[in-house]
Amino acid sequence: MARTLIIRFGALGDLCICGWFMAGLADAAPGTRTTLVTKARFAALAEAFAGVDRVAPLRGRGPAGLLALSRALKRDRHDTVLDAHGVLRSHLLALFMGRRPDARIRKDTVERLRLLRRPTPSPDIPPPALDRHLLDRFVALAGPVTDTVVKPRPPLAHLRPAGPPAPRVGLAPGARWETKRWPNDRFARLLDLLREAAGVPVTLFLGPQETSWYRGSRLAEAVAHRDDVDVVRDRGLLDVADALARCSVVVTNDSGLLHLSEAVGTPVVAIFGPTVRAFGYFPLSPRSRVLETDLDCRPCSRTGSRACHRNDLACLTQIGAEAACDAVLDLVGPGAGGGT
Repeated sequence: MARTLIIRFGALGDLCICGWFMAGLADAAPGTRTTLVTKARFAALAEAFAGVDRVAPLRGRGPAGLLALSRALKRDRHDTVLDAHGVLRSHLLALFMGRRPDARIRKDTVERLRLLRRPTPSPDIPPPALDRHLLDRFVALAGPVTDTVVKPRPPLAHLRPAGPPAPRVGLAPGARWETKRWPNDRFARLLDLLREAAGVPVTLFLGPQETSWYRGSRLAEAVAHRDDVDVVRDRGLLDVADALARCSVVVTNDSGLLHLSEAVGTPVVAIFGPTVRAFGYFPLSPRSRVLETDLDCRPCSRTGSRACHRNDLACLTQIGAEAACDAVLDLVGPGAGGGT
């Protein structure tokens, strides 16, 4: 049996997108046993991915952890090594293994930086070099493993309940950077609109980074007055994935939960502010929707971490709750929950 090693550290969203590739690669090369190298905190989730036979987690930081991991990996004698990250850490791991990767991801970093230095006519029209998704960059690695066309698929779709789930809307108001978060009062307004339009129950997803702003917020106040809102907070990623799989649609910022939602097969209504499609992280599901504002200052940074130079976050504040509600109802249907 052929053995393939795939190296991808990165963030949650990156890993979930890579999961689409690995699930498709397993279909295209059924005789291959795939080992995934990733961060230890993602190991339990990655073990559930379709197409992943084994996870080799990186523990600790610095060269010592890479050296220990490289020794363990060398014993497996992989036929193919794919560097799906292309960073110093993945370069060092391959070096310590004494193995040159058979393929390494092309990141188009220079083209992305150029995009930040000049205006774009529309966020929907990326420069030619960036007119592809991160998933396309992963799929381009498949050549050393198979000649068959890789057809990516959601790697955690098996977590979805059998049959169509009862209507439920997920709200994921967090993001790593404040400048990527749709204002929490918009999420609160969306809660009210959904109750008025459809009466669909809601699951609110909160992580550790939401602690600083959620307490005392307009959204927290709205949730406190509702008995049809479940709060999923500070759970393991597999538990979060399971809860996302029970939603009909998830309203989310440009965050890891966007990609985890799609990984379980749940479409999203994704709100994009400072980041744009050309960066390669737009939703993958044909059912998903994107809400964004066409401003000539977008994109303003590669990750959305830079402070808004306008001081008004217009790219986010100009997106109304009514637009989000309409997009949600397109997916779950008006009156789905029996509301008025």
